[in-house]
Amino acid sequence: MIAAALSLGGLSGETRAQDGATESGWRTVTTGMRHFTGLTCPDRVASLNRIHVLGSGVDRVAGCVYQGDDGTNAILRSHPVGTSAEITRTFSKRYSEAGFARLETTGASAAGVSFRTGRRGDGTRCETLWRFTAQTADYTLWMVYTLPSQAESIGPMVTAFAEVMARTDAR
Repeated sequence: MIAAALSLGGLSGETRAQDGATESGWRTVTTGMRHFTGLTCPDRVASLNRIHVLGSGVDRVAGCVYQGDDGTNAILRSHPVGTSAEITRTFSKRYSEAGFARLETTGASAAGVSFRTGRRGDGTRCETLWRFTAQTADYTLWMVYTLPSQAESIGPMVTAFAEVMARTDAR
């Protein structure tokens, strides 16, 4: 079972973003894309559509980019076991060094590391990184959204992504 390291208080068919995805370990499955490591990124998670798959790097195995009609964006990434704490520290350090203010939030956002990155209309543009640990991989979920207008939708989105991670870990 996947456990949050911090407590948690469709596009269909192949698109240009998926061309050549098999070269980076991805293949198309009925409802999304699956990486050879087991990470499956559904075409749709909550109100977000998958728009791109990501290959691996030094501290990350695979990932997917999601976007919503309301301006919410998310990136789900899998990482080698035991690396998400350092990834979270690096995220926090880099955002602080870039001059972004740490943001104290409530609800699901409070379970992650959040920064105020600007304004959008009458709201505050936020970026949050959550980390999750599982038996087969660590995961991070990064989201950009606007408070207070999108506050109520963040919890269900994080829960939906946690379910994706749990299904991946159960395989």
